[in-house]
Amino acid sequence: MVSGKKIAKNMGMMVASQLTTWGIAFILAIFLPRYLGATGIGELSIANSIWLIVSVLVTFGMDVHITKTVARDPERTAEVLGTSLVIRCIFFILACVLVGLYLFFVRYSTRIIEITAIVGLSYLFSTVSAALNSVLIGLERMEVTSVSSVINRVLTTTISLLMIFVGYGVYAIATVNLIVIPFNILFMGYFILQQYKKIPLRFSMKEAKVMLHLSAPYLITGVTLTAYQQIDTLFIASLVDTKTVGWYNTAVGLFSTLMFLPVAFGTVVFPALSRSYVAAQEKLLLIARRSIDLMFLFSIPIGMGIMVIAKPLILLLYGPDFIASSAILATLGIVLIFTYLNTLLGQLLISTDRTGKWNIVMIGATLLTIPLDLVLVPWTRDVLQNGALGGALSFLITECGMVIGAILLLPKGTLQWSNVRTATLTLISGLLMVSTSWWFRDNLMVVSILVGALTYGAAVLLLRIIPREDMQLIMDMVKNVSTQLRRKKENPARIGD
Repeated sequence: MVSGKKIAKNMGMMVASQLTTWGIAFILAIFLPRYLGATGIGELSIANSIWLIVSVLVTFGMDVHITKTVARDPERTAEVLGTSLVIRCIFFILACVLVGLYLFFVRYSTRIIEITAIVGLSYLFSTVSAALNSVLIGLERMEVTSVSSVINRVLTTTISLLMIFVGYGVYAIATVNLIVIPFNILFMGYFILQQYKKIPLRFSMKEAKVMLHLSAPYLITGVTLTAYQQIDTLFIASLVDTKTVGWYNTAVGLFSTLMFLPVAFGTVVFPALSRSYVAAQEKLLLIARRSIDLMFLFSIPIGMGIMVIAKPLILLLYGPDFIASSAILATLGIVLIFTYLNTLLGQLLISTDRTGKWNIVMIGATLLTIPLDLVLVPWTRDVLQNGALGGALSFLITECGMVIGAILLLPKGTLQWSNVRTATLTLISGLLMVSTSWWFRDNLMVVSILVGALTYGAAVLLLRIIPREDMQLIMDMVKNVSTQLRRKKENPARIGD
């Protein structure tokens, strides 16, 4: 098992990276809706939703397989990576056929079809980038993946803003990733070559058969999860209109920028969980218990805080034309709490070889989304004049169900009464935060945030929610985040040792 200090160090690098990319992504999340409008955002969202679902078929769950294989046997990297890249190229051709058939039968506008074609080409590069990223995660080269993420986000935001200021439209914005992702591939490829001195990629038919067989459970996971995340967009597009899709995805865009913490945490902990499952079961359970406590501790103030300030934040960032997004964002604030937990619990279940059972939970949630959307989207459209809110409510119901399902699937003895105590006291602290910050939300949003943060922090300390060892882990993580951010500021070109 990696030590607490190593987890804190890796978390420091990942969170510093994610904080940096969050800030940059937040800038783009402000400007794009203002510039493209709800309809333009809706068109881009539809194209990306289609390709996000289909691209999972292209990667075929191989990313998780690559990470686990490289973490356990680094000498197999050349064969695993080379075989995966060949398979991805073949599957991408098949994916293009599927997308073409879907666009033909659904009969989207010519404009959406053209945008979808542009976006699709960028996803070819994305699948290659994902394979390289999986290798680096397996090698625990978090400093490289962190810097790569920052570079990718900086280039994406800079080029997108340049196109906005020059006056280009949605077609130009759709081409940005075609420019950025190849640089990302070269960057990660360089450090993989450094790690191995040379890495003669090779395709093996035997390895391909083994890879596809072992990756199939992860494919089901990926398809189910992606369909689950994107199906609301496609339902809103078909049951309401493109503008409402824009309202929905503007709120989802802000929601997504806040997912940096569970992504960073899960990425750092996953290799340790995988190794501990093979070598030391008791250590795995200890990591899992502490991780779940910390994730709940972080998710409560962020999720409830977003719920409180959703309306003034939307008005500040986008103006009254996007006021419909505020109710969606407030609902997504509560969703965020469950999503944080699901991100971590899913990683834990995959690392303990419970992928198949987790797939069943996600398939159930995805299937449940369909009738929920069919009922809630038209209902909120007709009663509340905001069909997108139905998608958010559907998301909330299914995320809550997935948390319950994941907890039931955890290895025996993972959760103890100490976890129940922590969750209860953390929830009380969150409710106290809401009760004090709510009154300032409309006219004094900054005051609302400060009052809420002070209330939550004081409640956590007074109720003694955080054990001493976890407090030390948090302090080490904060220290490492500060160090990494200072390094980026002083020497942005340097990659950590």
